[in-house]
Amino acid sequence: MTPGALLILLIFLSVDALALLVLLIFHIKKEVRHQRIRHYGDHAEELVKEYVEREFPGAVLINNLFLKTEHATTQLDHVLICKWGVFVLETKSHNGRINTQGREWVQIHGEKVVHFHSPLIQNEAHRKALVRVLQKSRRFRNLPVTGLVIFTSRRVTFSKKQEGVLRLSELAPYVKSGGEYLGGRRGPITAKPGGTYLSREKIEALEKWIRRSRVRSRSRKRDHDKKVRRFHRDV
Repeated sequence: MTPGALLILLIFLSVDALALLVLLIFHIKKEVRHQRIRHYGDHAEELVKEYVEREFPGAVLINNLFLKTEHATTQLDHVLICKWGVFVLETKSHNGRINTQGREWVQIHGEKVVHFHSPLIQNEAHRKALVRVLQKSRRFRNLPVTGLVIFTSRRVTFSKKQEGVLRLSELAPYVKSGGEYLGGRRGPITAKPGGTYLSREKIEALEKWIRRSRVRSRSRKRDHDKKVRRFHRDV
């Protein structure tokens, strides 16, 4: 092989190695970002679990519930079943200032600006998925379900307070007041302030029905995970 040919070969090999290195760095950064998102999400959900155990003794909290929709599978962060009613909780760990207008919300925290899909719209799909499950039971088909978005950070503010969006510390007062806390009844909360809507026996029956209806297929869960990854990539 001539020196010129050897030089050209080395150049091509160097370019290929550089391209592979850039690709590897891209994938590492992408995985780190996904891990960070999962970490914050898991921490937020743990805070909700601890809060519910403390503030709602005797309640049932179903976590990471997969349910069928008309076209796919969706994941509900939490379903809270207590004597005041049934609540689908979407948890968010964002802090800073949140612009809550429209279908796409914006988080502004220092120099960081993050766009994310409206959790109100997201959670409404989750609420409807649970309503479909309850409609299959003659006993539960007319039971109202309330959807709430819960922000777990103490360092979060909102450009405009939206109905159904609460800080975690506001969840118990809101539910126990029948929705009247924060200035008025919002959503189909079923118990009057200080009252009881669901008996212990009905809470247990509801839990069994919902758990029996959950998706256990790993393939469906993988489809959901792919959908979430595509969403974060597009955002």
